Amino acid sequence: MEIMPSFAFAVGVDVVTDPPYNIPTQAAQTRETTRTIGDLSMIEASFRMFFDLTLKLTGDTGRHFVFGDGMSYPVIFRAMYGKSSTALLIWDKGRIGMGREFRKQHELIMHAWGKDTPVMSSEGTGYADIIKCAPLSSEERIHPAQKPVELITQLLRVCGDTVLDPFMGSGATGEAAHRTGKRFIGIEIEQRYFDIACKRIEQAQAQMCLYS
Repeated sequence: MEIMPSFAFAVGVDVVTDPPYNIPTQAAQTRETTRTIGDLSMIEASFRMFFDLTLKLTGDTGRHFVFGDGMSYPVIFRAMYGKSSTALLIWDKGRIGMGREFRKQHELIMHAWGKDTPVMSSEGTGYADIIKCAPLSSEERIHPAQKPVELITQLLRVCGDTVLDPFMGSGATGEAAHRTGKRFIGIEIEQRYFDIACKRIEQAQAQMCLYS
């Protein structure tokens, strides 16, 4: 793992990340919580600035895999629209969660790529746009939004040698990257999760050394 002081590294990385995407709310005088379409503009502006930076790193050959939900995905898509080619991937968790009559069994992933990004994986294989992987249980999660290493590994099948996660949380992307022989660059603002991620990735590196 590398700790980078800035975005001053080579073009051609792949971005795999699960950014924060809480939708702002406005509290009315009636004590009811209301939402307006204007709330989304705040999130969209943030994602536009974010993609302006990361697209300089992915260039014409890299990819983005960005997680979102039904509320945030339209905003993430709009922020990337016109900057890169995009497709929607579905993470099928295999079981429903809490909620109303129709309960969520999935999460959304935006896949974006440059004009010279390889069409197939290094093995020349194409994959389904519905990715099946069981979620982590509450007992297994270190971070509230933690993704399974197996899920990230499936995304990395089409990625190049270097993977960047600017919101690395507990380090699932970093662990998956090292387990698949890739170089990883992680950024995390919360010191507690940064420390957890460093330890987790170091353990993955040590384990790979034992197997090699």
